[in-house]
Amino acid sequence: MPTGSSALYLHRHPDNPTGAVNLRPGGYFRQDSVMDEPVIDLAEIRERIDDVDRRLISLLAERAALVGEVVRYKRHHHLPVVDRAREDAMLERIGRTASEAGVDARVARQVLRTIIDGFTLLEVEELGPDL
Repeated sequence: MPTGSSALYLHRHPDNPTGAVNLRPGGYFRQDSVMDEPVIDLAEIRERIDDVDRRLISLLAERAALVGEVVRYKRHHHLPVVDRAREDAMLERIGRTASEAGVDARVARQVLRTIIDGFTLLEVEELGPDL
């Protein structure tokens, strides 16, 4: 077992019949013959989450640019801001895609709904409300 490490290790007490797992510094996870299996440091996990968040923002910026193209198209062709059929199809597709990736489809649809609503607000500001 590493010494002087700030990493957390899982520890299952051999006398614990329920197999409940407790976290403690310098401990270990005991499961059959597996000993001393480290769990990644919490600060490192949070850094990785922050990196994912930065990538999500980058994707939102890319989406915003595409929405700008949609706004120009809709303005030129006098189309309404909201296309409910398109939104419904997007939400259905993202639910399937999420499920295939092991992500809860409800969460994915909620996130996409929030993104759609946010960009629709920007479209309304640019084009005016649908009548």
